[in-house]
Amino acid sequence: MNDGMIAYLLKSEVAKLGEEQRQLYRFITELEDALAEQADTVEEFRRLLVLHSPFEQAAYRFNRSFKEVAAMMQQIEAELGDKIEARRERAKWIDYTDRLTGEAGQKDKQVFLFVSE
Repeated sequence: MNDGMIAYLLKSEVAKLGEEQRQLYRFITELEDALAEQADTVEEFRRLLVLHSPFEQAAYRFNRSFKEVAAMMQQIEAELGDKIEARRERAKWIDYTDRLTGEAGQKDKQVFLFVSE
């Protein structure tokens, strides 16, 4: 399954989380993504994570302990992983690229897929 489809499934499953879980997950992942954008190397990213700890910021923001936030994120990520894997296994891919690009006369690296669960 391609990265785009995994991203779609993740976004879809995150939207189904309970309000507090969804807010916590988005808060932490957005902070982590921002730090990843700032970092030029993996080591620099690790240093930024320690310095700006998204989990500590989430603990303060959501009035929880660091340990509670870490446990909640582990549970959320495990749940998301299980749900995405189950959907991935049920998904059927139908590639319409040849049919659609042939009709439209477009052959410029576009892929047209229909995904059914």
